[in-house]
Amino acid sequence: PKTITRQFIGEVARLSLVKNGPVVAADFLAGAGIRLVVEPQMPHTHLDGAAMRFDGHAPVVALTLRYDRLDNFWFTLCHELAHVALHLQGEESASFLDDLEATDESKGERDADRTASQAMIPEAAWVQWREEGTPSRDDIVHFAASIRVHPAIVAGRYRKETGNYKLFSGLIGNRKVRAMFGQSES
Repeated sequence: PKTITRQFIGEVARLSLVKNGPVVAADFLAGAGIRLVVEPQMPHTHLDGAAMRFDGHAPVVALTLRYDRLDNFWFTLCHELAHVALHLQGEESASFLDDLEATDESKGERDADRTASQAMIPEAAWVQWREEGTPSRDDIVHFAASIRVHPAIVAGRYRKETGNYKLFSGLIGNRKVRAMFGQSES
């Protein structure tokens, strides 16, 4: 249970720099005793991910790849790992089913969002970088390199925080994840 920390989640996020990072992340998690299940989105649902324990022991993280984008993959994965770290300690049988677009204001969801965000992008670095004003594409690429994550993670967070999802569409890794897991476009 003590394996999954903010530092561990940050290590997972740094795998985003590898060409096939999502697959490498699955192998990395397996090596740590965490099962990653990737399934197509179920029709008429808004499920992005889930976190639970299998037989009350081994953590399981499930992702639907509802949005076939690198930014969404990495945030959802880190969010679910945060649930494992924060909320699935001990023998609890709780599970978390997440629609990351829902406006769930529960403390558990806020904590998982904050832990995932800070593990991927250290808060002090983010605040300092954001003080520099409106970023360019190159600014995002250079900042991402300085904190050792894929630019999709930085662009995705910027888009989420500004509410402008038209910005930096070329950086978020559209249609990059499903194929890595043998899924076709839906």
